[in-house]
Amino acid sequence: MSGEQIFKRVLLAIDGSLPSIIAQELTVFMAKKLDSNVTVLNVISHEFMSSQFDKYIPMSYRDVPLGTGGAPEERVSAVPTSGVQETIAAEFTMQYRQRGTEIIEEAAASFKEEGISVDQELVEHADPAEGITRVAEKGSYDLIVVGYSGEEEREPHLGSVAKKTALYAKTSVLIAREKRQISKIMVPVDGSEHSRKVVHCATILAKELGAEVTLLNVQEHDSPAKIMKEIGTRILSEAAGQFEGIKLDQRLLSGDPAKTIIQTAKEGDCDLILIGHKGHSAISRFLLGSVSDHVIQYADRSVLLIR
Repeated sequence: MSGEQIFKRVLLAIDGSLPSIIAQELTVFMAKKLDSNVTVLNVISHEFMSSQFDKYIPMSYRDVPLGTGGAPEERVSAVPTSGVQETIAAEFTMQYRQRGTEIIEEAAASFKEEGISVDQELVEHADPAEGITRVAEKGSYDLIVVGYSGEEEREPHLGSVAKKTALYAKTSVLIAREKRQISKIMVPVDGSEHSRKVVHCATILAKELGAEVTLLNVQEHDSPAKIMKEIGTRILSEAAGQFEGIKLDQRLLSGDPAKTIIQTAKEGDCDLILIGHKGHSAISRFLLGSVSDHVIQYADRSVLLIR
């Protein structure tokens, strides 16, 4: 271990889906290397937690209180719609709670087998992403880990829960995709103060995970070629000086920043893209919100968004 520890407290949000399992396995790998404490979280969420579904409840359900097994002659037609929805929601919640408990217990067992400190948390919230971010903020977590999607999607790759979590969480978010381990990390840099924070995090991660690093600076096509090449070279050189003892590759490219980051990571078979939420450099804008949002949404590999 190095003298500095990162991601000491990790919140893993799972739902039992395949992407969730991938996120779990990646978290096991990282937590063991980083000596992290992990909390496995399942957010119970279903449609009947929202009052907007009142009008969709069939009349037959409004006549028969759920859970009574009532025959037609036992129907109570005076049951208020709101009361019926509460009853339906309660029964759905009970089923989801049972399944959620099984999911987090199975996940917790995998961490215990590896000697990783693990806690379990089950919460109820109509919006899963909001539930995740609230737990993260309340528990002062250093990192949230989520799977890329709970559904089969082609474009974009990022599911709605992961996307909302990445956008609104106040802490760093790791969106896990496909790879269960990390041996190659890509770090886009722009020379901004926030970029330096990303580089600092990358140096610790690379050392603890035993990973190679590719530093990337992207210059847009409309930039003055000679001047921007010199600036990009200096930015890369400054960042490279922080990776002592780490196998390092430096890339200076031009093109659309977000697409170049994604394509270069794919060509280099990187397992993880480490990117800042925003940058402030006046000479290179690729770490600003729109670009980082595009990367986390369309990349086909894990992305760690640093805040």
